[in-house]
This record gives sequence, C-alpha cells and structure tokens, in this order.
Amino acid sequence: MNLDGSHSTKLASGDLYAPACSPDGKFVFYVNGHQPQKIWQKSTDGGTSVEIAAGMGDGITGRLDISPDGTLLAYPFDEYPPAWKIAVIPAGGGPPIKTFKVPGGIEGLRWSPDGKSLQYLLTQNGATNIWDQPLVGSEAKQLSRFTSGRIFDFSWSADHTKLFIARGNISSDVILLSNLP
Repeated sequence: MNLDGSHSTKLASGDLYAPACSPDGKFVFYVNGHQPQKIWQKSTDGGTSVEIAAGMGDGITGRLDISPDGTLLAYPFDEYPPAWKIAVIPAGGGPPIKTFKVPGGIEGLRWSPDGKSLQYLLTQNGATNIWDQPLVGSEAKQLSRFTSGRIFDFSWSADHTKLFIARGNISSDVILLSNLP
C-alpha cells in the first residue's frame, strides 16, 4: 500500500510469518508456518507465489532478511541434535551457499550494511549485544559491549552511518494474594 494507506493489495494469506521485502521493492519473501516449512517469493504486483526453498533443519526460528544487493536471503534455523544455525541461500532459490553454527537463542538477524556479514542479537549473562558473522566464515565477533539490559531490535540508517537500538530492561513481580473471599 501507499504510505497514506491507499491502494492496498493482498499478496498472501494463511499461516505465514517472517515477511521480508527485496531492496528494490519488487518482491516479498515469507515462510509458511506449517511443516514442512518453505520459503516463498511473490511479486509485489501480485500473481502466483513461487517456492524458492525448503526450510532447513527442524524449523526456521526467526526473520528472513535480504542482502543489500538483493541477491541473497538469510534465516536462522534449528536442528536436532540441538544446534542453531544460519542459512544463506540465493534469493532466486536453490540450495544454501553457506551455513553458520551460532549460539542458541539468537534474534533479530540482519545483513550488515555492506552485505559482507550477518548481524544478530545474542543475550548472555543478562545482557544483549550485537554480534557480526562474516560471510567468509571467520569467527563471529561482538560489536556492542553492554554489560546489562536487553536489546529488543536494531537497524542501520539508510546512509549506514548510524545504528539505532531499541534497548531496555524486562522486569516482573510475583505477588501472593491470600485470605481472598
């Protein structure tokens, strides 16, 4: 739809999640929520959805993200025995060109602004930080150095000079009520 809400077009329906739009705005990618999971592509002009890949492992565990040049698609998945991984596949479909083993519980997968690495959130010891996994396969490196608090999401500015972070804390209370009527 347009920014003002006009000209909305229904592209897909059903048990779907993790939509991602190509950088040129011509395609949307999404995952069907039932097993076996598959990744689909559809033109933003409408038409028929095209299956581009079967989800790897036991399930896709987070969002899809398209590389800045629109040629690659990345997504996190898990498999048995318990292992978390990231797959990188061609945006047009086909087998993975890379997979990376990552710590369990990663969130917020995104491409780096230059398209040479994948970035994700990882919470350890009560603090969430941003990690960077180079596509060349070297070890992931920690980008942020917070010692407390959670990062809920992050995004780079269009000119790639600023990093925006939604950050805070999660708290909860346990209350015992007694002598109720």
